[in-house]
Amino acid sequence: MSATTKARPAISQRSNPRSARHRSRGSSVAESWRSQPWSLRVLRGFLGVTFVYAGLNKFADANFFHNGSPDYIGSQLKTFAQGSPLSGLLHVLGQNPVFTGLAIALTEIAVGLGTLFGIAPVLLAASGFAINLGLTLTATWHIHPYFLGSDSMYAVGWAAYTAGLVEIELRRRRGTTRKGVRVAEAGGIGRREVLRGGVLAGATIIAAGAAKAFAGSPTKTTSALGSDAGASQGSTGGAGTAGGTASSSGSGGPSVAGTPIVDLANLPVGQAMGFQAPGVGPAALVRLGMNDVVAFSRACTHAGCLVGYDSSSRILVCPCHGAQFDPANGATPIAGPTSTPLAPITVAVDRSTGQVVLPA
Repeated sequence: MSATTKARPAISQRSNPRSARHRSRGSSVAESWRSQPWSLRVLRGFLGVTFVYAGLNKFADANFFHNGSPDYIGSQLKTFAQGSPLSGLLHVLGQNPVFTGLAIALTEIAVGLGTLFGIAPVLLAASGFAINLGLTLTATWHIHPYFLGSDSMYAVGWAAYTAGLVEIELRRRRGTTRKGVRVAEAGGIGRREVLRGGVLAGATIIAAGAAKAFAGSPTKTTSALGSDAGASQGSTGGAGTAGGTASSSGSGGPSVAGTPIVDLANLPVGQAMGFQAPGVGPAALVRLGMNDVVAFSRACTHAGCLVGYDSSSRILVCPCHGAQFDPANGATPIAGPTSTPLAPITVAVDRSTGQVVLPA
């Protein structure tokens, strides 16, 4: 064998930078799964499926985009803003709650599908982390201890998955893979990536539309509180003293100035009714005793859904995530994923008229 022959480099697809770049950009979905260790595959599958489900669930829920329904996105944003580090942002988003809800739901579907199919993996993983970090600072900010709030756990999961993807990419750029094969660094965004992005956008819209098609009619309320059409929007009632308990005027004394809610004779002991409290929104009035009534906001302090009233146990119950509040004890949570009581509303019993009123 001559020296010339020995010096000739072997022609191999493995050493061809263009071929390596093509494999890096054009790897199949199956290959994107095979190239990851099992630890990342588990995270990828769980987070991807969960985000797709979360987004579809919002479109399938007829109440989510419907003002006045139990889990309307606008009510949730308003509740999340109370005491949240991101309250300013939530107030801005709350100016157009339906658009905000659409953006959140579509983003969740896109992140989930993109994660499962390996489209822009690092970008979408970082997006998933940002979403759950935002929810940790808003929706579950008041949950104590913190590990009861699922959003923080999802944020950690996305952070771990993102770190794993970045580590793999850094190893690839250094020229090594798990098999020690040299791979050329791919630069820029190729046509395949653009096409995948377009497919992802289309799949997101189609999935959202399909979920919306299965949504039923929105419900005004899911509780035994009845209509919320009690108090006039022109009155000045609002959040009051802790516990929301009523005061009462003496017999024969002056009437309590304010807006009537209900005649006490029409609200049996142990029962409740819904009404609209100006500045607060949907509220619940509960009669605990003969002249003992309390009122609270119906916005659950966990995710903003409207609580209902269980007359058999005499507690306020959230239909979304099972939070329970004791109206006889300042609406303190007694079960579920929150430790924050419902916001109290000051009401008064006018003994001269027998009416419960929102004081002026």
